[in-house]
Amino acid sequence: FIPISESTARRWDKGVLTERIPGHNLDSLRVFLVDEKSIAKHHNYLTVIINVESGEVLHLAEGKEKDSLSPFFQKLSPKQIQSIEAVGIDRSGSYKSAIKEYLPEASIVFDKFHLVANCNKAVDDVRRNEWKKADKNNKAVIKGQRFNLLKNTENLKHSQKASLTVLLKLNEPLYEAYLLKDALKNIWSYRYTKAAENYLERWVDWANESKLAPFVKFAKGLSRDRYEILSYIKHRITSGKIEAFNATIARIIRRACGYSDLEYLYLKIRQEALISPQT
Repeated sequence: FIPISESTARRWDKGVLTERIPGHNLDSLRVFLVDEKSIAKHHNYLTVIINVESGEVLHLAEGKEKDSLSPFFQKLSPKQIQSIEAVGIDRSGSYKSAIKEYLPEASIVFDKFHLVANCNKAVDDVRRNEWKKADKNNKAVIKGQRFNLLKNTENLKHSQKASLTVLLKLNEPLYEAYLLKDALKNIWSYRYTKAAENYLERWVDWANESKLAPFVKFAKGLSRDRYEILSYIKHRITSGKIEAFNATIARIIRRACGYSDLEYLYLKIRQEALISPQT
């Protein structure tokens, strides 16, 4: 519509955004989320930080390793670091080590939805193992049941519930896996950390007693990460807000047919967040 090149328009837009987008108020930061966002093929990632309370995007950096978080922590003052109470992440070891180094007093909260997804993978691994061992007739019963096993019972249609009931009656390992999956989500319903810890210990015992290899392995990881899992009871944060904003980032990148200037992308994301505040 106007007789200027795309590159000129981008430079102008970037200049306006640099001048007008307000800075962060990191003095009031108490709880934030960290996640990685895939932005291209061949495993190109961005690390994104969002303020849980305001929904504001605080940091954007290439990669998904410790080095992508360090610049954010390094610009925080000692007083700002002391005010941070909790950080929500998935079970990424690289993020965890960076947070422990820079925020030793903050609680790390492992996202419960990622943990449920890990548990669902254990269920599916049991299903695959049972299908491989089954004879022709039992293979037919197991086939197509993945959705029924992983979906919450209340979300299944009557025919799906009936099909699942037949499967669980015929296959004891899958019945045990299904019960373990259903029992796991009770951990996050507790109001007191000690009660939740006692339940987690019981669940780990049940998983070990089942002798189902995928669940024994999963239970070992839960025992190792108990503090980060139980931190949810106090702080009640999940990655839901940042997962939703990842869709916004994808839309911005798609609309621009990709970005080679990360600083400009960050400004566009901040602009989007200001226009449509996250709730």
